[in-house]
Amino acid sequence: MKLLSSDIKTKEILDWKGVHLLNYQFSACSMKTRIYLNLKKIPFTSHQINLSTGENFSEWFQGINPRSLVPVLIHDGEVHIESNDILEHLEGCFKESPLIPENMEEKVKEILKFEDNLHVDIRNITFKFLVPRFLNKGKSVQPKAKNKATLNGELDSMDDVNRNFWEQYEKYGITDEDASKSLIRFRTALDDLNDQLKDSQYILGPELSLVDIAWFIYATRIQHANYPLQRLHPNVFGWYERLYANNLFRKEVRRPLIMQFVLYVHSLILRLKGRSIEDFLLDQ
Repeated sequence: MKLLSSDIKTKEILDWKGVHLLNYQFSACSMKTRIYLNLKKIPFTSHQINLSTGENFSEWFQGINPRSLVPVLIHDGEVHIESNDILEHLEGCFKESPLIPENMEEKVKEILKFEDNLHVDIRNITFKFLVPRFLNKGKSVQPKAKNKATLNGELDSMDDVNRNFWEQYEKYGITDEDASKSLIRFRTALDDLNDQLKDSQYILGPELSLVDIAWFIYATRIQHANYPLQRLHPNVFGWYERLYANNLFRKEVRRPLIMQFVLYVHSLILRLKGRSIEDFLLDQ
């Protein structure tokens, strides 16, 4: 999704040359985009936007992305948002080492759209089973900036959806009902993926593609939340292990030791309370 230059209010970025990525280290969509850039060997400048401190709601960033989300690609002054659209744009510009198999453009679009539709579900799973709620307590959603970026000259309704999520999460967390529905959708999607990978090295066949990168990030995130991927979807787990052996994938999903410790303690507490992801799966 390319923004018009008139949509951008933080005008300085329109003069940036080359490939720049506004991203956050632990953002799933940012990880996906960085893996793609590194696999394609595309030189880029990384600009970290700290979501944990609400930097994505700063006036500077609100003047760039009307949705206040990362990643954002700035390519020779052109601004692109939404990770899958960013990848498709880059694939059209950098032809070497293609990651969309020949004659499968529409198939890739279809699968990436399906993957994107699961974004709310992976967010529910992440904030229900992986990230302790106290880490996001007090995270303020700053008011809309006066010079907020627009989408085709209009305020973007998706910004209100995203803001509403954080406001509801601050009050109520992720409800059991929403978590259960998200787990059902994800388990069904992984069952289908498991069948696809029964006799195939990669999701679309013998060649690595954008689809593998996107699902690798999801598979990483749910395993960090203690979803039993190996037991329930062994073919997906084998595919994941093959990708994880590649350092270009592995280095983007590594967690600092302090984060591993905090999340481990959180998972122990959930198990002791009978509130782990395994407990929810048993109830389905």
